[in-house]
Amino acid sequence: DLSPNTTGHKKTDHLRMMGLVEMAWEFASGVLAPRGAFVAKVFQGGAEGDLLNQLKPRFDKVRHIKPPASRQESAEVYLVAQGFRKS
Repeated sequence: DLSPNTTGHKKTDHLRMMGLVEMAWEFASGVLAPRGAFVAKVFQGGAEGDLLNQLKPRFDKVRHIKPPASRQESAEVYLVAQGFRKS
């Protein structure tokens, strides 16, 4: 569960979060075993679509999940990618 210190500025917080998640994916893509999973918390804000486009060809299933415990007004969702395919 990565999260930068938040600033209160939604766009800035979203971009900082996405930078961390992209670094985590870069690392994970080199060490994940075949059929492995990648899970990351993201703030919805637009840039997560680029990451989804990177993940979809590498996993059998990619989806967003908003846990019931997450406040409805929160931009927080979890990106869950399952079934890693080594390229």
